[in-house]
Amino acid sequence: MAHDLASMILRSSLGALGHHGSSCTKCRRTPLAGELLHEFGSGKTLCALCLAELPEAERSPLRSERVHAAEKRLSVIPRAA
Repeated sequence: MAHDLASMILRSSLGALGHHGSSCTKCRRTPLAGELLHEFGSGKTLCALCLAELPEAERSPLRSERVHAAEKRLSVIPRAA
């Protein structure tokens, strides 16, 4: 029973990852939280590993965005002294 529950949780979490569309168009890898995903004018998004493989002249993305751990950004507040 525990094995079935674990596989159900794994399937649902993998399904949730696929809906965000934040994956590399070249290697299809989903970057980990904290990694940069680079978006180009052609609509391609590349991870840092695939960006490093491009020639120097082609390494100018329109924007680069850090991958977050959750859909909603976490707020950072100062701790009480």
